[in-house]
Amino acid sequence: MLGFASEFKVRQLEKEGRLRPIRGAMGSAWYPRREVEALRGAAVAPPESGAPRERWPDDALIALLREKPRTVVDLVVDAGISISRAERVYRFWQTHEQPRPVEGARLPSSPPERRSDDRIEHDALVRQMRDADPKVRAAAFEKLKSLRR
Repeated sequence: MLGFASEFKVRQLEKEGRLRPIRGAMGSAWYPRREVEALRGAAVAPPESGAPRERWPDDALIALLREKPRTVVDLVVDAGISISRAERVYRFWQTHEQPRPVEGARLPSSPPERRSDDRIEHDALVRQMRDADPKVRAAAFEKLKSLRR
């Protein structure tokens, strides 16, 4: 609720008496919402209790995601929406807002295989040693033994 760690000097505000922590289990500090909102100032003050909460349309949430990289948690905190809605919007944004490749530009290909053929064969046999079928494991074991000689 207080935002980033550098936004408020919590200990200083406690010493000044402007913020009073409520200590929970393990000494964790919780701050009453009213005090935190008073610190945030009138610009971010919550609407009156009788006024309806602002509802963010999906296009505004996607515009938030376009502004700067954000996570689902950032959406929940910044827009005050539910976690499930933030996850839906974020998933939509990820699938539909991927950067499009520029025409004429080549996508980077996968790096060339650096392992030798012997190493690739060895790794394949080791994978076969993890197979559920005992016959496959036995054949791979025999092949590995013959390669070591």
